[in-house]
Amino acid sequence: MAQIDAQARAFPPEIESGLSDVCAQVAVIVEAICGSKPRAKDVSDRFGLTAKLGWQFWNVAYGGRATAMRNLPSDQGFEALARAIKTLGVSEELLHSLDEARANLKGVFAVHAEDREMLEMLVDSRAENLSEESATRWRRQAFVGNSFSFGVRSKCLLSCGILFPAASEGRFSMVRLHGLVDLIRNRAGVRWPIASLRVEKAGEERTYRREPLFTGEWDPEEVPLLREFCSQPVPVATRRVESETIYDELAPGLVGLTGKSTIFAGEVIHNVGPSFGSYEGEVAFFGSGVRTPAEFLICDHIVHSSLFPGVERELCVYSELATVHARDDKDRIDVPEKLESLGRGLGRIRTADVPRYDELLRHVFDAIHQDPNEFDVFRARMAFPPIPTSVMIRHPMPTES
Repeated sequence: MAQIDAQARAFPPEIESGLSDVCAQVAVIVEAICGSKPRAKDVSDRFGLTAKLGWQFWNVAYGGRATAMRNLPSDQGFEALARAIKTLGVSEELLHSLDEARANLKGVFAVHAEDREMLEMLVDSRAENLSEESATRWRRQAFVGNSFSFGVRSKCLLSCGILFPAASEGRFSMVRLHGLVDLIRNRAGVRWPIASLRVEKAGEERTYRREPLFTGEWDPEEVPLLREFCSQPVPVATRRVESETIYDELAPGLVGLTGKSTIFAGEVIHNVGPSFGSYEGEVAFFGSGVRTPAEFLICDHIVHSSLFPGVERELCVYSELATVHARDDKDRIDVPEKLESLGRGLGRIRTADVPRYDELLRHVFDAIHQDPNEFDVFRARMAFPPIPTSVMIRHPMPTES
């Protein structure tokens, strides 16, 4: 079983070696005519190729395997190179070696993929080589398809958690902020989830208490909208509670740009849980489920400097196709994005993705009577986040000394 599992996790080595051979042969031919440090323009000019074709061959020779795969010319492109080779006096042996490498690569490709697009996906999906450029390219296609299928799209999703010491010693409270920026419906009658909340701590009875960020009377079964920061008129939202999970939803609205809306909701959850682990190896997860097709996700994690001292945080994205609230590494999706530290305080918090975000956060810190300069800020920014997933910040729980 271990051998089968290892084989299942391995990238097909024949694709790696076959593509590398073609890249090496192209590089040898290019350097035979253009010297050791050619530019893409040199390839076009010296071989008499179009600018696009010269750029493609230059990337095959020097761009790395993923870039080479995306830029690999068609048979007609290689035929144009072959004609140029014959007129430039390059040895027939080099041309023969390139032909052999290409024939071998075609055979390999035929075994592992049914078309060029599938091949490019295989190469781009290698976890060790995964780039933001490649991930964005493929996830953009999913965004467009999901926008059509589900009937909505959003410019940006905001998920922000602000963790601060609770009134009870050794415990923490948090502010939970969620936003949908420039949500547009493609289809009539679509209601849409804003967010869901589930607070859980193994073996511990519920001790937390919720309240809105704004003052005044509040029905716990209402969505705690931050009306000042929502689009006007304020979108209609509803809340339903099922067991320990809260679901906030946006009511149906107008289709197209005339129905575009922005909504922010936030509440304080007091006494969420202990700030130290109850056993060795306990792990904490903070984040949000992603259910809305969006161009960007901003996931901010803002933590008082006294909480969770010395922990190493990492960004984890979990598929929820098989399991809701997935937290197991077997459900983890490889992504190129990393958790970024923005330092202490709100000096670098502003982002063009979320309008008036710095103003919103200052409003929040005033409401909870906390000094933002005592908080460390961490951010994950993801283009076209996959759905359905959970985007989480994970770290080990420190133990009391």
